[in-house]
Amino acid sequence: MNEKWIDQLFELGSKKGFSDQEVYYMKNKSTDISVFQGEIEKFNLSEDGGLSYRAILNGKVGYAYTELFDESSIEMLVNEAMQNAEIIESEDEIYFHDGSGEYTQIDNYNEAIEKSSIESKIAFMKNLENEILTTDERVKRLAQNGYDEVSGSRVIKNTKGLNVTDQYNYCLAYAMTVVSDGTDTRTGIGYDVSDDFEKLEASKIASETTSEALAMLGATSMKSGVYPVVIKNETFAQLISAYMGIFNAERVQKNMSKLKGQLGESVASKAFTLIDHPHLQGALSSSSFDAEGVATIKKAIVEEGKLKTFLHNLKTATKDGVASTGNASKGSYKGTIGIAPSNLIIESGEQSFDEMIEEIESGVYIISLQGLHAGIDTISGDFSLQCYGFEIKSGKLGRPVSQITISGNFFDLLKDIECFANDFRFSILSGYYTGSASVKINNLTISGE
Repeated sequence: MNEKWIDQLFELGSKKGFSDQEVYYMKNKSTDISVFQGEIEKFNLSEDGGLSYRAILNGKVGYAYTELFDESSIEMLVNEAMQNAEIIESEDEIYFHDGSGEYTQIDNYNEAIEKSSIESKIAFMKNLENEILTTDERVKRLAQNGYDEVSGSRVIKNTKGLNVTDQYNYCLAYAMTVVSDGTDTRTGIGYDVSDDFEKLEASKIASETTSEALAMLGATSMKSGVYPVVIKNETFAQLISAYMGIFNAERVQKNMSKLKGQLGESVASKAFTLIDHPHLQGALSSSSFDAEGVATIKKAIVEEGKLKTFLHNLKTATKDGVASTGNASKGSYKGTIGIAPSNLIIESGEQSFDEMIEEIESGVYIISLQGLHAGIDTISGDFSLQCYGFEIKSGKLGRPVSQITISGNFFDLLKDIECFANDFRFSILSGYYTGSASVKINNLTISGE
């Protein structure tokens, strides 16, 4: 981003009477590849980005944005921001960060990803498809597959002294496979994520997308009851991600979270520790600063069952008389300031997955939850979700089960966690980048036959 251009923008804004001014610049490049029957089905190279400008005039904030960076754009941004500030009715105070704080340096960019040839990435996807299709005669086709590569940069600069930049990239490959034995059809998904293309493993993805799908063939319902339940690592990560709004300070202040007034209190089992870790090397949401330029910090949201903090941006932190937790977010350069976690980590336990299963005489192992956003109530915590997995009998995984529903209350579930295994994994299917190990819940209601 051209620093001189930004300085010219601030200079004009100052002449027009703006007190504080800020720019938020974002640029992204992406590569998307998919294959079908050994041929390229989709190949897209795209680039997008732009800059948003916000400035304060007589206590009111005006917004504008652009994708062009010539002299005429400077005048357009200032004039549009001025018009918006003059008509805005909101009385909410706007806060700009002054750049103070300790910024942890993060190397979240690996140029090797982009140096690898497009031909090698296409070959990887063709090989992945072939490996999946030749795994088993019951493998029929790939419902979806893709190689996604993202590279981007951000700049936030304002007139209060803030000037921060970062650069990032990552790649992932995935496949969704359809299997059938002639009487039953199932699907499975497999994926791998890395900051280095050469580290992606086609065999790992192929095994993952086919193994559980094949194992689920012939699944039927089971008897309704209350059972001890083990939830798969990635699946529990998705469930936690769906309920993350309960830790959002803005929702708490609007009485939209049952956790209001419970800071310092036990809200979960001692086995449950939830950490927001923005400095994790190689993770998809790592950054040294948030969308307001505030330095990010590693923090326990819940520690051994006790609620330690809510997630704040500058506005909510000021309202509560605390420091921002560095969790301001923006969906794009055009977006408004919200609140979101970075990399969410649920701390693992010490026992293996097999050891966890061995302790259960009769229970259920759930590997997938359907309709997460339709079947949950984030205010009350109630949920009712269709799911599938395997019966647990005499300490071993048994027959596959489907057409069952798991129901309960999320806040009760947190308190009923017995332990976690040591099989931690991040899920790319979560709303936020969330990782967990498999978890054992003492009792949950299963509705089946």
